[in-house]
Amino acid sequence: MTGHPLAAWLRRAVGLALIVGLLISAVAFYRVAPQLPRATPVAPSSTTSPTTAGPASQNPAASPSPTAPAKRIPPPTPADRKLPRGPGTTEPGILLIASPLRDGSFDIAEMVILPAPVSAVRLAPPKLTPADKRFARLKPVASDVQMSADNQPVIVPKGRVDSRLDIALVEPAKRMELRYKLGEVTIRSMPSRAGRALAAISPLAAGSPSLRVVMMVSGNTVLNIECPMRQGISGQACAAGRVPHLRAKGDLPLSRAVIIVQFNLPR
Repeated sequence: MTGHPLAAWLRRAVGLALIVGLLISAVAFYRVAPQLPRATPVAPSSTTSPTTAGPASQNPAASPSPTAPAKRIPPPTPADRKLPRGPGTTEPGILLIASPLRDGSFDIAEMVILPAPVSAVRLAPPKLTPADKRFARLKPVASDVQMSADNQPVIVPKGRVDSRLDIALVEPAKRMELRYKLGEVTIRSMPSRAGRALAAISPLAAGSPSLRVVMMVSGNTVLNIECPMRQGISGQACAAGRVPHLRAKGDLPLSRAVIIVQFNLPR
């Protein structure tokens, strides 16, 4: 029984020594800890995942500025449109292209280049009687008229020209284009086969009488072209080219730019 108190005392002494040792170790670690190396923060990656890239990650130089003006698309050249070079396309004058419609009227495209810019344009329906008295009773009229001057739209009142009309332009221009339907220019050929007809065509745009005019007629039903105001019988038979694309040989001065088209009314 005498050994029991001594053993208990030894256990207490050993436990106390362990506690003191732990306290000393903790104090020593606390003093040394500030000098220990710390973890370095991870720098953000220089590359961005494509799935997380947003507008801020895009290169400003590669993105167009929202306020950058759009590039102006140049107007089509004669080569783009497959039009002949010459009056109305590359030099002063008029190029008129006509195509017959089922009702005897014609779909007309008229391209004009004037020698100098003008502030107003005169439009007038064709005068057909000087070309052939058979057309004397007709009163030509252009309808659905669309017009542009230097690629800017021009308003034609009611889209109709049945008498002389002067149209003021917003800005002076020398290049114009007209698209319209030309009616009341066709008569039946008598006597002839059913559906055979004659039509007299002349430009809608007025200008200097000496302005050169090239006239073309397209369509599978077109048979022949005459130039009634040319001198001599040989000059009046003026068709050139092959169906479906016929044209008057050479060019005509505006004062005599009338052709008579022989054709079958399209079915």
